[in-house]
Amino acid sequence: MKKHPLVVNDDVQLDLDQDLLNSVFQWFDTNSTNIKLVFDENYKIVYSSYSAETILGYSKDYVVGSSLLSFLLEDDKELLINNVESLGFDRKSLELNFKDQDNQIIYTKSYIGKVDDNIKGKTYYIAVINDISELKIARKMLMNSEKLSSVGQLAASVVHEIRNPLTSIKGFLQLLENDVKDKNEFFNIMKDEVEKIESITSELLYIAKPSELQFKPECIPTLIKEVCLLMKTQARLYDINIDLKSDVKEYVTNCDRSQIKQVFINLIKNAIEAMEREGTIQVHIYQADTLTIDVIDEGEGVPDELKDRLGEPFLTTKEKGTGLGIMVTKQILDNHHASLTVMDNEKQGSIFRVRFY
Repeated sequence: MKKHPLVVNDDVQLDLDQDLLNSVFQWFDTNSTNIKLVFDENYKIVYSSYSAETILGYSKDYVVGSSLLSFLLEDDKELLINNVESLGFDRKSLELNFKDQDNQIIYTKSYIGKVDDNIKGKTYYIAVINDISELKIARKMLMNSEKLSSVGQLAASVVHEIRNPLTSIKGFLQLLENDVKDKNEFFNIMKDEVEKIESITSELLYIAKPSELQFKPECIPTLIKEVCLLMKTQARLYDINIDLKSDVKEYVTNCDRSQIKQVFINLIKNAIEAMEREGTIQVHIYQADTLTIDVIDEGEGVPDELKDRLGEPFLTTKEKGTGLGIMVTKQILDNHHASLTVMDNEKQGSIFRVRFY
């Protein structure tokens, strides 16, 4: 049987028979973590590694004979064509976006090169395609994290600007109250409203201020009551009421106060955004083997196929959503030995159920 030399380094050369060499390259082909393609001048694929099935979902038999352009997004077709047409005998790298069998976008870092078949007088192109989708998602998450951080810093500065005049207004109200008789009900209303603004700004400042996790005994129903007060202002903008019902007066557990509040801010905010018209968000605190909190909205509900996937980054049913709110919520709850489940509400909308274990 004919032997083929396989050069390992300058000093070592292995002579392998054809069958063994075929097995070696078949192993490389089957277990590759990137896609290797050869295509002709008409972009017809004449060779594909088996890894195309793992990354794109298409079988090797389907890929071979197909046009490489048919797997690309529209804008990326022109990008590939321009690079191929200007390609010499060097290597070019470019980012191309492919569509997999489920029509999902696969982000790639691809390398293309050019080879000539002098015997047949044809030119072929080699492509090595690396899936960088997870890296892209991580970058997007980092960018969103930076944006959220900036919003937090802005909120903190705005709160400081609001609190200073509030202190003056509250002080002058107290002075006026002593001088004006028979108008106590007006002053009481004004003081209540000012104190409500103070409470809201305090909560905003507490959440916006970055800090290390601090676990200490906290009363969960009290924290949720404070969150409902904070979120009522936002809910009113959409003619939505927040109805808090607590069957549990006191439930103390070790937790990070700020993070637990963030959980219920996210859930109530999510409920507000899910409702396209006026209505009521119910927040129900009760004991069912363990402390349970239901946040019930009157929106369109969550499709069954997405219920188990909620919490994945950038998975959202909202047009302008990022999916990060639920992801952060689940991470916080995991750190607090709690869980989040989503189910349909019998009448309308969804129930987001938090359970502390």
